[in-house]
Amino acid sequence: MLTSRQTAKNVLPLLAPPTPTQPSMLESEKQAPFLTPQAPPLETVKTAPYPESDYRWLASVLELLIDIGNRDEALSFNIISRRDYRQLSPLLEELVDAVGENVQHPATSLMMLVGFLVERYEKENVPKLSDLPTEPVEEADGTEEASVEWNDEWEILEIRDLTPEEMQELEKKHPPAAILEWTETEVTIHAFFSIGNILSEGGWIREAIFAYDMVLRLKPDFAEAYYNRGTAKTFIAEYEAAIADFDTAIRRKPDFAAAYYNRGAAKLAFNQIKAATSDFRTTLKLAEQQDCKNIKTNVTQRLKELRDTE
Repeated sequence: MLTSRQTAKNVLPLLAPPTPTQPSMLESEKQAPFLTPQAPPLETVKTAPYPESDYRWLASVLELLIDIGNRDEALSFNIISRRDYRQLSPLLEELVDAVGENVQHPATSLMMLVGFLVERYEKENVPKLSDLPTEPVEEADGTEEASVEWNDEWEILEIRDLTPEEMQELEKKHPPAAILEWTETEVTIHAFFSIGNILSEGGWIREAIFAYDMVLRLKPDFAEAYYNRGTAKTFIAEYEAAIADFDTAIRRKPDFAAAYYNRGAAKLAFNQIKAATSDFRTTLKLAEQQDCKNIKTNVTQRLKELRDTE
């Protein structure tokens, strides 16, 4: 599973989540230099790859969640079987161990989603303490009665204990603290998005695409998800489908410089030279306006190479 020592520096808020870095298995390939942008407010750091067993584990988690989600057209995740619960309950324990108190861990939203599902099943199927036969309460040593407080909901995050001033300061430095205010739908969207990013980084491209598919069923206007799915499709040479995703990302976010660049690269791989050149020129213009130095450097080099081959 995903251990706490392998985390991103920051997990971005829902509307600007982190986009995956290029999978390491593709770093030596030179034919199509696709870009993945860094979000302006926060930086992410590329961590050492997880063990292959972790990606296999995460892919199986994704399969389970997709199966639960597909049980109704609204993707409400309301239909949870006893068999699901037997898988979800130990899964939640694993995630709690991995994430710990690190609200920036890339699996935080996944942990929260699994927690919601476990809680939903237990509310519907596990008898409440008030419904069970009462038994005499034995007194503990001393004068106090023995008691147990079940007040541990999301206690591992240790956010609610902060003063308002401390919370405000924490959110300035680490916007992911806002994750505690997300709706269940927002948590679900980010969980699938994060799964897609992690799997993409590990080279599990088709599984990453399945995760992005779920994101877009839940949030059809999510430009970054179209961008990430399009980028993933380029890695498996599905250029036409990738271009369609970049088209949608650009419609949703017209100043998306990296989407223009990757669309241009996909068109170039698809032998659409003029269209690719046009996208690269638009990329350069946007990169200059937005002061995106890494994108500007890449697209300038690409345009030079195209001029040299004319």
